Amino acid sequence: AGGPPAAARAIRRAERGNTAGMAPRALPALAAAVAGTALLAPAAPAAIFGTEPLAISVAPGPVAPDGEAANPAVSGDNRRTRYAAFDSTATNLVGGDTNGRADVFVWARPRGAAGLRLADPGGGRLVRASVSSAGAQADGDSTNPSLDGSTRHRPRCVAFQSTATNLAPGDGDPVPDVFVRDLRRGRTRLVSRGVALPATNPSIDGACRTVVFEAGGAIHRARVAGGAPKRIAAGSGPDVSLDGTAVAWVRGGDVLIRRRGRTDRVGPGANPTVGDDDSGTWAVSFDTAARLARNDRNPGRDVYMRLMRGGGGPRGTDLISATRRGGASLGGDSVNGGITAYAGTRGIVVFVNHRGGGSDLYYRNNHTGNIDDLAHAPASSPIAAVVTSARANFVAFASTATFVGPTGGRRAVFFKHLVDGEAV
Repeated sequence: AGGPPAAARAIRRAERGNTAGMAPRALPALAAAVAGTALLAPAAPAAIFGTEPLAISVAPGPVAPDGEAANPAVSGDNRRTRYAAFDSTATNLVGGDTNGRADVFVWARPRGAAGLRLADPGGGRLVRASVSSAGAQADGDSTNPSLDGSTRHRPRCVAFQSTATNLAPGDGDPVPDVFVRDLRRGRTRLVSRGVALPATNPSIDGACRTVVFEAGGAIHRARVAGGAPKRIAAGSGPDVSLDGTAVAWVRGGDVLIRRRGRTDRVGPGANPTVGDDDSGTWAVSFDTAARLARNDRNPGRDVYMRLMRGGGGPRGTDLISATRRGGASLGGDSVNGGITAYAGTRGIVVFVNHRGGGSDLYYRNNHTGNIDDLAHAPASSPIAAVVTSARANFVAFASTATFVGPTGGRRAVFFKHLVDGEAV
């Protein structure tokens, strides 16, 4: 399958057709750090591809947080990935946090080389996003952030759900609602206005124009600028593509996709993520216990990718959580972690595999079929809630495992750099 240098070159080749003139930057220090990495290493201690995961849900100093963090999100801004977000019950991450509630925080990656080495916990800038336009603390719990940003747009917004009643006009009850915080303008908007049932699990597009969320067993779509949300279909767990052209969700154990006004079944499964419009084709990644390919002989869950045309059903089915393209399944249970903007043939799918005594984070390069290790954790501290950036140059996840940074043994959110990310 090739060693780490070959894998790095493969990533560059895989993404070269979508860079819009943005030249990738190889880091000599990073190349040295990953030299000798073995592809498909087992869960036992082994070298990983890229930097060590860095805890970002920590207090300045750095000091261990006094609460747990979960539900990471990353911005979709091409190779830069300026922001990561998460929710946390900690009270010592920013000054003035006295509401005793779970809050949503946004972390800005450090500028320059420090933001690529990611070796110093407590670096970067951390702000609390679950506040009103006037800066008031939320009087309820805020969770499940989703960041914007795309291959064409810089990030500026974070969507989240909250039981607070004081974040925006029009919300006077503790029923969960969906809000969008414009980080640039310092404004917080209620986007689930008029939806009486609990509104949860938001997903925002890359241009901060549209948010999809679930409420009352159905998927709704709302414009950030205003207007009544529109019901799309019955289901849960929505994901909107960065370019806003497609939405994927789950209904009755099936993954569905809607694009160009048409809805189709992708296949049996859960945890879908959908890529951008790639010449009339959308890539959807998901995990399932069904055996959708001949090389899947695993009784556990596996991660698949299917290509969906604009005018019909699946164009192709690919077992992602395999030893190599066309190879056998890794075994155990694999969970979808996200897909890049253009993933059909050139991009990357990230997933976590739980087997034996360990939990391993992998990426799969769809151009070459290579798979590389990104992080290892013991089964007692599994890697969870994996998310990836538009080009998979950066990933984030939650775990109680020990990586870089003080976490006090609590569940924390970690962020890491693969290769060819750009400084901010």
